[in-house]
Amino acid sequence: MPRFIVLVALALALSVSGGIGLATTRDSEPTPQAATSLAPSAPGQDLTGTIEALQDTLRRLPQDHSAWATLALAYVEQGRVTGVPSYYEKATDAARESLRVQPDDNFEGLAASAAIAAARHDFSGALELADQSLAINPLGLSALAIRVDALTELGRYDDQLKALRVADRRQPSTAVAARYSYAYELRGDLPRAASILESAASTAVRADKAYLLTLLADIERRQGRLAQAGRALDIAEEAAPDYLPAVVSRARWQVAQGDLARAVTTWTRVVSAQPLPEYLTELGELYLHLGRPAEAQRQFDVVEATITLLESGGVDTDLEAAVHEADHGDPERARELAASEWGRRHSVHVADAYAWALHRVGRDGRALDLARRATALGTPDARFWIHRGSIEAALGMDRAARVHLRRGLDGDPGLSLWQRDQAQRVLETLGGAR
Repeated sequence: MPRFIVLVALALALSVSGGIGLATTRDSEPTPQAATSLAPSAPGQDLTGTIEALQDTLRRLPQDHSAWATLALAYVEQGRVTGVPSYYEKATDAARESLRVQPDDNFEGLAASAAIAAARHDFSGALELADQSLAINPLGLSALAIRVDALTELGRYDDQLKALRVADRRQPSTAVAARYSYAYELRGDLPRAASILESAASTAVRADKAYLLTLLADIERRQGRLAQAGRALDIAEEAAPDYLPAVVSRARWQVAQGDLARAVTTWTRVVSAQPLPEYLTELGELYLHLGRPAEAQRQFDVVEATITLLESGGVDTDLEAAVHEADHGDPERARELAASEWGRRHSVHVADAYAWALHRVGRDGRALDLARRATALGTPDARFWIHRGSIEAALGMDRAARVHLRRGLDGDPGLSLWQRDQAQRVLETLGGAR
């Protein structure tokens, strides 16, 4: 799954909820790059309290369309945090109520609906709803942010930059700065991406600082700057001790440091709090590397159950399922799922997943075309380059394979060690052992 999925809602919700006493100290919401969260400062108990406060408000003021929209967003966040997709149904009901109470010019209700569509991975729908919201209120930060995210997920990268410029002109903020950083990261310009985050963090409030520094730690780690990454995480964790994306980043940092016992403990904490498929897979692959296949399989079983649960709640999981099936399940099923997702959107992440699934079923010619698309921006995702190199190796393109496998292996010291093991074996067959 991409590093930056679109959304989650609590900070988004707070940014439109000043009328009920829940407003943040500044009109900004963190963006979806480190997990699916927009709310770095929101431990579960705060989210529960927010929902209860909104419900209390709506018992007193059932015609408050803004509160209904905010409740919808809070339910989206609750669904993400708990992994219970029935919250998306509650979110949908609340957004519909907002639009029923105020059917005309209800940009908040439309933005909430866009958020729900994005959470369900309906990025075309999210883009359409965000555009409808912005047609009413061109300054709506939530809709501006969701629009950028949707374009990114759809693989419309030129439009992404145009949307970022519009958002920055209308609502310069932490939300926009973080998205700008991700845009440069996607294009392989890690120093510029880091510089944007450092500048934004220097003036950010406490919760935003934790969010921005976690993103910065990830970029520092990808550049092999482990001491700098560790310092950024120390500050982030001090600012928000329960901020789960920082815990995720810490687990990968521990892998990069070779501290695998602690990494297992940290990943276990992560999946206990938020059992997303990519997190479960990463823990499972760490167990595989450590020679503990039974424990790995337990994680993979939970991945399959989680995907089924998400699908039952209307979440499109074809990309996540394809990634998992290609390495740890049924490659033909992976190919079918990736092809389905490719029919909806052409992001670099979908291109990579489809390429790898095709490789796993022996269709390397078509796989190479897609692997080239996945790497066309220069995105520094180690797996993209490992997949491309492995496909090239299968096609007898030994020189290119060695270059790209080494690029992947050099790209992120926090990469799954099982993925690294697989790449190293391919490189050894090419006479490129390190």
